[in-house]
Amino acid sequence: MDAAIITLPLNHPELRVEEIRRDRLVACLRRDNPLARKAALKAKDLQNNLTVMYHPQRHPEAHERLLERLDNAGVKIEEYSRASNPSEMQTLIKEGYGFAMVREGSIVDNELTTRPIADVDWTMDTAVIYHKERHPKTVPVLVRNFKRQFNFGVKENRSDRAPTSRRRTPEPISNSHVQLDLLSEAREMPRDF
Repeated sequence: MDAAIITLPLNHPELRVEEIRRDRLVACLRRDNPLARKAALKAKDLQNNLTVMYHPQRHPEAHERLLERLDNAGVKIEEYSRASNPSEMQTLIKEGYGFAMVREGSIVDNELTTRPIADVDWTMDTAVIYHKERHPKTVPVLVRNFKRQFNFGVKENRSDRAPTSRRRTPEPISNSHVQLDLLSEAREMPRDF
């Protein structure tokens, strides 16, 4: 495999990690839930309501990162239902198992809605990874095109950012749904690499 698109975090000494997109995390809940009337939820609204999560084995580091963020906001997660894919997650929410955190702009069922969480800067970051030394010449070109097309909110290296008390909201996303089409990107690349 020459390259992959993944959800961060990932640390590996042999891989180059190029962040291409940053999406704000929002709460997904049933439309008939009284909290759905709010324009934005507070972190404390998640306590005892955020009970649907992706199975930790899907991405252990991302799961740990989310639990740390929630803990830092005072939200303690004790028990939760585990989903293995977005469809299963939405089914659990529709059946009344609680809220879930999803990427802002995710397509949700008509019975569901999403709400931002006020006063937090939680994002789900997407990157292209490839071997630092052994990769086709086309991979960096592809990454540059992805960054140009999908680079919402990626302006700084988050690991180097000093913590601040003032939180920024990620840039708004203009499209509600993004489809990565590697074939059309490859056709548009210059032929003389």
